[in-house]
This record gives sequence, C-alpha cells and structure tokens, in this order.
Amino acid sequence: MRKLKRRAVSILLIAVLIIAGLGVFSARLYNDGGAWAAFRGNGNVYSSGRLKTGSLLSREGEVLLRFTKDCSEYSEDADTRMSTVHVLGDKYGNISGGAASLYRDELISYSFVNGVYTEEGESVRLSVSAELSKAALLALDGRNGAIGVVNYKNGEILCMVSAPAFDPEGDGTDVTDGAYLNKFISSGFTPGSVFKLVTLTAAIERLPDLYDRSFHCDGACEVDGVKITCTHAHGDMKIEDALAESCNCTFAALAAELGADTMADYAKRLGITESFTIDGARVSAGKYEGEGEFLPWSGVGQGRDLVVPASMLRLVSAVANDGLVPEFSYKYGGSGAERRLIPEDTAQKLALMMSYSVAKTYGRENFLGLSIAAKSGTAEVGGGREPNAWFVGFSTDESFPVAFVVMIENGGSGTYSAGRAANAVLQAAKNLF
Repeated sequence: MRKLKRRAVSILLIAVLIIAGLGVFSARLYNDGGAWAAFRGNGNVYSSGRLKTGSLLSREGEVLLRFTKDCSEYSEDADTRMSTVHVLGDKYGNISGGAASLYRDELISYSFVNGVYTEEGESVRLSVSAELSKAALLALDGRNGAIGVVNYKNGEILCMVSAPAFDPEGDGTDVTDGAYLNKFISSGFTPGSVFKLVTLTAAIERLPDLYDRSFHCDGACEVDGVKITCTHAHGDMKIEDALAESCNCTFAALAAELGADTMADYAKRLGITESFTIDGARVSAGKYEGEGEFLPWSGVGQGRDLVVPASMLRLVSAVANDGLVPEFSYKYGGSGAERRLIPEDTAQKLALMMSYSVAKTYGRENFLGLSIAAKSGTAEVGGGREPNAWFVGFSTDESFPVAFVVMIENGGSGTYSAGRAANAVLQAAKNLF
C-alpha cells in the first residue's frame, strides 16, 4: 500500500512538473516566439543573412525597404536611402538598432496562434518622414553629426539622421569610417552649454533663493581654484539672463555649490547617464564626472561630460510636456506609454527660461513662423578642432508638438551653425502637421 502511495505521489509530482514546464514554455513562446521565428538561422524567412519578406514604409506611406525572396530593395530615391539608412538598417544588420531588425517578427507576419503564415509578410509603417529626413541630411550639409525630431506628446520619432551616411544600394565606396554608427543613439559627445539645463534643474530644486540672487560676470572668474572663462563680461544678471547669456561663471559656481554628488544625481535622474531603449534598440548612457577640479567645468558641460543626442532629446521633450516624457518609438502612432522625468513646476520654469533665451539671444526672427524654446551649446573638444555645435529645444505651439536635437561635430557655433540647421528642419517639419 505504501509502495502504491509513493508511486502515486511520484506520478503526481511528474505531472505537476510537466504542466509547469508547459506553462513556462507557453509563456516564453508568447513573449519570445516572434524573436525565435525571426532568428537569422531560420531559412524560411532569411536568405544569406537577410530577410525574405515584409516591407518598411515611411510616415507618408512610401516604401523605404522591401524584402523579397530574391533581394532587398530600398527606395528608388538616393537621398531617401541615405537619409533613412540608420533608421532602417543595412541589408545584413551591420547597423545596430535598425527597424529591419527591431520589427522583424512583424515583417515576417508572425503570430502566436498561426506562426509565420504568409509568404509576402507584412508592411510596417514607421513614424519617420522620408521628406523630413532628407531635409535633415541636407541641413547637415556634409558635416558629421546627428539630428532628431520627436512628437513630444506621443513619442513618435519623426526624423533620425546620423552622418556620415551612405547609400545602402551603392558599391561601398562611400562607406567612410563611422558610417555604420548611429550617432543619435550610440555616441556620446561633449555637450557644452546644453548641459546647463541639467545644472539649472538641480539649482531650481535645491536652491530656494535662486530667483532672488544676482550673479556677476567680468568675463572670467575663479571657482574652487579653477579658472573659468566666458565669451565676454556679462555684468550683473538674474538666473534667466544667465541662461540666455549662457554665462559660464554662473553655472560653474552653481555646480560647485550644488556639489558633485547632487550634480551626478540630477544627470542620472534626467536620463543623461541612464541607458534606455527605443523599441528594443539600446540607447547608450552618457557620462558625468564632476569630482575635484572637474566640478566647476562640469556644470558648464565641459570637462569629462558626455551626452548622447537621443538622451538630450528626451530631456527637452519632458520640459516641453510638463515633465512627462513619452516612450520613444519609430512606429507610426507612437507607444502611448510615458513616465515623469521632471516635476511639473520645474519643467514649466525651464520652459519659460528657454523661451526667454530665444527672445533675448537667438532671435525669433531667425525662426520665422515658429514659436520655440531652445538652448544652444558650443562645446570645446580640444586638439585644435572646431567645437561641437548643439541646438536643442521644442515648439511651444500645441498644434506643432515637436522637440528637436541638432548636434554637429566640429560645427563651430551652436547658435549659428546648429541653430540654422534646426530652423531648416523645423520649417520642413511643419508640413507634417
């Protein structure tokens, strides 16, 4: 009797393990089945390392990349191919984070119930505009860098251009060093004065008397024994003018007062030193190092600070959207998910000061027909090279809810070089709304 009981318990235990195993397998199949079916070794959907089925469409409905069993076909327009290659990815997956890889389970028409059930695959409509992408590549004018535009309400990425670019249908002679690198998501750059938005956020929240203070600049100063230089003597200023004038002495002093730990904490909480994903594509983390002698300059965006363009775009999107940032997506319609990056009242204060910067310093006449809030950055990189030029911000017109980032390597002045590129891109973006 005891023997029968032991056998019954053993059989019951085995049955429970089998059922549990089937449950785990079913859950894994539900979550990961698409990735399993789209594995590059699956000869039913891949041939020589490339997909055999599906199409990627632009926001406008134009076919950007079609996969067939015989070949991969990009747009017939060379400018479209070059301006969207980093969004789409190349034929064989050398560009990380390309849509051809991110959405491969949808392209092969995978379903949990039916598996891969069509030979033609499916069309995936992207949020990226082919026309806006071409305008962005043209605005870079042969210079290296990255430009991104996003709808800060729903997270749709309307434009993502990285340069140097290349023609994926070309013979390979135009593939220069760095051409396979998507600088929008994978590269950190010295930010210069756009990083003052991080310092300013920390100061707004940690220094209660910030708006009552008066700051003075003679064109140079010493902070904690470190010499800080400005473009010119700014005289006496309130914090709004210190941002508009981009006064290095003011922001170096604020960073020193706040301390390295607080600065590092805000760089992290604002997403600058935090990695995140865009539909599964990993965005690299930036870097903040403000210890010792690097602390004053770190508040200015110099020293060892590094910022990834996508992270800066996420930050200004949150400022535009009362502190809430939508989850970025390359797919038409956006993700719908969002998180709070900045307290609402802090975001509103930042937005007002960035808008004032445009009115006082950048000139609204340089952005005709637009109502924007912005911050420029001219980041010294040493070695006798021209500074990196940054211009970041957003539209304050609710009918045109876009945020933008322009970063031009060795582009010179952020205001003039990156600012002009930003204007050209924003003028083209108006056609999407």
